[in-house]
Amino acid sequence: MAELATETAQIVLQSGGETHRVENIIHKVCKQFGYDNVESYVTPTGIFLSVWDDQDHVATSIKRINSRSTDLNKIASISKLCDDIKSRNLSPDQYSQEMHVLALKTVYPLPVQVLFGGISASFYALLFGGSWHDFGIAFFIGILIVLFNRLLYKAHFNIFLINALCGGLAVFIARFAGTYINGLQTDKIVIGTIMLLVPGLAIVNAIRDTMAGDLVSGTARLVEAFFIAIAIAAGTGSMLKLWYLFY
Repeated sequence: MAELATETAQIVLQSGGETHRVENIIHKVCKQFGYDNVESYVTPTGIFLSVWDDQDHVATSIKRINSRSTDLNKIASISKLCDDIKSRNLSPDQYSQEMHVLALKTVYPLPVQVLFGGISASFYALLFGGSWHDFGIAFFIGILIVLFNRLLYKAHFNIFLINALCGGLAVFIARFAGTYINGLQTDKIVIGTIMLLVPGLAIVNAIRDTMAGDLVSGTARLVEAFFIAIAIAAGTGSMLKLWYLFY
């Protein structure tokens, strides 16, 4: 049971779930299968769980979390599955099979992610006062950032270097386009495109974890968001400096 609950918690945590939500799901899964004596401790990078049975035998499970993304639909699906254990009279094996099916589901196909990455960046550029010419360039850069981000992630670059390189790419293309197209507001384009990199979910989860009393997790997520912001600033700032030095 400890392994089953830990695997469930891993899916939710890797999909962007808050720490207190993960602990609630752990206790819910164990309780639904008749294990009421449970102790869990969750951080953004690890899950620690001990489960006692009726004979006071304890099973302990530890899981290291190496990567996290955002998939709110997966979190909702896993939560609903946990709620339906009793009503559907699921056995541990049946629950495990359905859980693994949900875990393998992708967020959206790559073409959809690329398209909406471009749309998001371009409309952010308009929101910050850009023109329709800026809209088009931001759309193109947004597509490239999504593809470049995915390529770096598959190459196992760390999250801070990924954000720094993507920020630098946004500045380079915006400045390059600005040298050949008159009237472009490259600052609006850059601001709009780097909004794709802003760690909004990490900041929200840091606040929610802190308000729920999970001070360690809240602080860890806040520090992570802070360093991602620094990485974005470092990448964009370095590329701007290099551009002015060589062009």
